[in-house]
Amino acid sequence: MRANLIIRPRRLAAALTAVAAAGLAGLAVPQPAQAAAGDLSYVLNHTNVRVCGSVRQIQCPDGAGPNGVMGSVVGDQWDRTWCWRDGEWAGEPATNRWFKVTANTTAGWKTGWVSAAQVPIQAFVPWCSSWN
Repeated sequence: MRANLIIRPRRLAAALTAVAAAGLAGLAVPQPAQAAAGDLSYVLNHTNVRVCGSVRQIQCPDGAGPNGVMGSVVGDQWDRTWCWRDGEWAGEPATNRWFKVTANTTAGWKTGWVSAAQVPIQAFVPWCSSWN
């Protein structure tokens, strides 16, 4: 015995539309970007790499050079960016956002803090829980 299959055009169209909508729904909703420590940011030439997010040595730990500067970035460069933190306002345009980067400086490769004002192309990285 064979069952008769009756296909009604309106129901078929509605079913196909629902299936297509469900399939496209996943594509239409943007997925949140994942912050990845170590992604690259573009840091400008002569940017000071500091021991913390401050332009005043008194704000930074002992052992820093003048005003907490460990060295200056040599040439515009793509640098590993580890995380970000808000600190003292600095730069032009002024911002209180700082990125922890590893950069080639006048004192060799250093990992320290640069003002976001000197980072025109910024990696999407996680927040830092401390200045260390």
